[in-house]
Amino acid sequence: MLNNSFFGRLLAVLVCAVFFISCDTDFNSIGTSIVGDDHFGLTPTTYDVAATSQKTGAVQSNNLPVNPLGIFDNGAFGKTTANFVTQVQLKSENPTFNGVALANIQSVVLNIPYYSTLQSTDTDGVSTYTLDSIYGDIKKEIKLKVFENGYYLRDLDPSGDFETAQKFYSDQNAAFNAVKGIQLNDSDKLEQNDKFLFSPKQLVTPANEEEDTDEVKSAPGMRLDLNKEFFYNKIFATNSSNIVNNNAFKNHFKGLYFQVAEISGSALAMMNFAQGTITITYKDKKTTAVTDPNDVTKTLVLNLTGNTVSLLDHTATTASSNYETFADSENIYLKGGDGSVAFIDLFGGGNSSQLEAIRNEAITNNWLVNEANIVFYTDDADKSGANSAMYNTFNPKRLYLYNAKNNIPLVDYYYDTSTYASKPKYGKAIHGGIAVETGVFGDTDRKVIKYKIRITEHIKNLIFKDSTNVRLGLAVTENIATVTSAALKNPTTSFTKLPASSVMSPNGVILYGSNVQPANENKKLKLEIYYTKPN
Repeated sequence: MLNNSFFGRLLAVLVCAVFFISCDTDFNSIGTSIVGDDHFGLTPTTYDVAATSQKTGAVQSNNLPVNPLGIFDNGAFGKTTANFVTQVQLKSENPTFNGVALANIQSVVLNIPYYSTLQSTDTDGVSTYTLDSIYGDIKKEIKLKVFENGYYLRDLDPSGDFETAQKFYSDQNAAFNAVKGIQLNDSDKLEQNDKFLFSPKQLVTPANEEEDTDEVKSAPGMRLDLNKEFFYNKIFATNSSNIVNNNAFKNHFKGLYFQVAEISGSALAMMNFAQGTITITYKDKKTTAVTDPNDVTKTLVLNLTGNTVSLLDHTATTASSNYETFADSENIYLKGGDGSVAFIDLFGGGNSSQLEAIRNEAITNNWLVNEANIVFYTDDADKSGANSAMYNTFNPKRLYLYNAKNNIPLVDYYYDTSTYASKPKYGKAIHGGIAVETGVFGDTDRKVIKYKIRITEHIKNLIFKDSTNVRLGLAVTENIATVTSAALKNPTTSFTKLPASSVMSPNGVILYGSNVQPANENKKLKLEIYYTKPN
């Protein structure tokens, strides 16, 4: 009866139409369109929602698909220093060489592409890009040092009899720093180390007349010259048993440790290090007798793949004092990384008397649930400048609501099969959680005013199928497609895991909760349900 209601089917058709029309628009416009307020003249019934914030402490941060690198001063949430460690693997195992000497190593170049968008290309082939997922001030230089990693990243945990995967945590930077090797990005070009910048400029590899190669242009990325002598000794001059396969090689060369330090101001980039490479260009002898023994140019490629760890150092600031103590009971604090999540109880939690009353009345009177949303308003909505609780704070583009008991998505997540082709991580826009901003795309003063998450199917199950009213969790998400969990380093009896997608994100937001001042009553956290009630 419920799923065949006229209003339900009509709503689904219209929502899908809005979604597909919006596919070519700005991400935030999609969010605004999907969570529009046209409900065929129906007035929602609203219910209070209880919510509490909780700090995560150190979190499991190994083998994330995306990792932050840099310094990020996030206003009300303090400052984060994000370092990174990765293993390195041979693209082709068991390479062979024919008498390569140190003098034959022409270059060792690290390349890691940034997330970027092509804006235009002129008649000379020069392209202009903008960088995505950069936080802070992109014009600010930072110190970047890339060291040989000295800490072996095991696959399996010896404390679990080598039957469980090894966990590494966000607070282990000191352990990696203590055993680091030499600095490898030791070029005299300061923009590659002591004055590093996340630059949106197109990368250009000049033509080489001697090698008869053309100029090559590519999208922006981190490009660093690494120490040639180190890689000669590590690969060309080592015993062949160290490079016979990647298991041996990862034990021989434990990878790279990226370490950053602030100069003046902050900048942080989200990066997919697994797309990175180290390309070693060298001269080698031919396999047949020739007069010139060093006339063949070859390359050996190392991939930045294998085990990784995101290392996050949090520093409290004056601006973050409320966040550090949750002193403001009116608000919910959400922060990615080793940050905080919220726990939410609908209808007072458990099998409450309120929920039982709703069940009895809805079933007895044949009510239909057309739509149900939980709406979160930001503390920033009506404030500006230094009066805002989130002054100088970067808000997440999306929030993720999940079953906190089992650390899995809600049923509405699975019901929503909507996609967004050019930005896949912004799919499931009908389920929502997308930031709704003021103004229109292109405005320079836009700010997030609310997040709306559709939980219609979840509410239907609670009312009509007597499902368990489990506690819900709310977290920042870097990618809605990632629904795996990460462990807390110091779990409690009620809180042992959080979404891994939250660990990836450096952002935070302050929301109004259930305990607001009278002046903010219209921003109070609430559940709204649109019923059809037959006469």
